[in-house]
Amino acid sequence: MTPSRNPFVALLDLLRSPIDCFAAIYERPKWAFIPYLIIILSPLLVWFSYFDNVDMAWLQQVLMTQLSNNGQLIEQDWLTQNVLIAGEIFSDIFGRTVCVFVLALWLNLSTKGNRYKHSYGKWLAASCFIMLPTLVGDIASFTNILLNSNNIMPNAADLNSLNGLLKLPLNHPWASFATTVPLLAPWYIALTYTSVAAWTDFDRAKAIIVATLPWLLTLIIWPVMILVA
Repeated sequence: MTPSRNPFVALLDLLRSPIDCFAAIYERPKWAFIPYLIIILSPLLVWFSYFDNVDMAWLQQVLMTQLSNNGQLIEQDWLTQNVLIAGEIFSDIFGRTVCVFVLALWLNLSTKGNRYKHSYGKWLAASCFIMLPTLVGDIASFTNILLNSNNIMPNAADLNSLNGLLKLPLNHPWASFATTVPLLAPWYIALTYTSVAAWTDFDRAKAIIVATLPWLLTLIIWPVMILVA
């Protein structure tokens, strides 16, 4: 194991040798500022591209229809291009930030029983790198938007989520669930496992449980809530 030499090598090592990446992050948690900036700025590329290519008149009409059928009262002024862009970008930035902080909290609490004690800040740094594959989803979404000659809804254009494949309308009861489920969850789990295995004395089975449990809870609890509702 050879720790990454600098933050940019660490970004590459996350793909080719994650163990080296996390070894370096443990010593230099401030490097996490770079992947965090990447994952909150990359949505700008996706959504500015999307709204430059979509037919706004078509989008407004479909949004009015789907959201009205969903029992929501929508004002026409809420569906301007600037408002919609701001909404999508804010949603991504807020959602990704919450995910990073919650994942760090989970890792901090779930690893209390190991011999090596790490601060919340170190797990926060690890979480920023764990969520970096979101950039791959953004690049795929950007490519999808450019190559797609037909109009598509925003939640179907985003290939970071399951709904990028299912393309459920907004008024579908499972749309919010499909939009939230990340297609790259296996990658996030693998990186989480690597960080836990590298930074704790947990055996393989326990490290796998820590890495997978938060994602499994999302996939189990939310569908139950939808069915009950």
